[in-house]
Amino acid sequence: MSSEIKVYIVDDEQRAITSLREILTSFFDDVEVLGFSTQVDQAYEEITALKPQLVFLDIEMGQESGFHLLERFGQVWFHVVFVTAFEEFALKAIKFSALDYLIKPASVEDLKAVFRKVQQTSAKEEELKVKYLFSNFLTKDKSEHRITLPVAEGYEFIQVDDIYYIKADGSYAHFIMKSGNRITSSKNLKFFEGILEDYGFYRVHNSTLINLKYIKRITKKAGGQVIMMDGEELGISKSRKDEFLQLLALK
Repeated sequence: MSSEIKVYIVDDEQRAITSLREILTSFFDDVEVLGFSTQVDQAYEEITALKPQLVFLDIEMGQESGFHLLERFGQVWFHVVFVTAFEEFALKAIKFSALDYLIKPASVEDLKAVFRKVQQTSAKEEELKVKYLFSNFLTKDKSEHRITLPVAEGYEFIQVDDIYYIKADGSYAHFIMKSGNRITSSKNLKFFEGILEDYGFYRVHNSTLINLKYIKRITKKAGGQVIMMDGEELGISKSRKDEFLQLLALK
């Protein structure tokens, strides 16, 4: 790493803190652990005073959570890396906002990847990601939620309701928007299928994930096609056709 990164660790398990500190001090010369805490109140006070650049934040902390701690900050000037032992609902929300996370126990390679991302992400971008994370939690209407897309230049923050469909392109995904714009993300289609499944999206083909809200017509042409509101004709996979029609109550 080109410059030293000052970090703070928040976890309700002292053993987890000790393990992460040992890895950081043993394998990363350019990382300084400023402090650590098992309590949300203490963590808030010390993060405010010590001004770390990066906070490793446990999601579940007894009666509270890492989200409760973040809510206390009027402005998030530091990078956040959530740490959890489970693939859970909260993790889906974190992925939706393109925030970084680690599954316990974190490996040296996992941490190297995190530090690379931290150096490539501006504090302003991180603040916006956290802002939209909380905005999504507080907004009941899912169509108003904003998804954070990793793109070549940084991040795009787009409203879910503005997405017509998403096309696969190897390890990339092209978002076709209401406006006619096309946004290319560095995440693949499978990643977005996982976090958009509760938002009215369905994968009609290995290469296509559609917003069901914007289906204009379904035809039998070429074995089955979906015509979207922008006139695009998208093929329906034979293996998915029955499930898709049942989803739309057409079978």
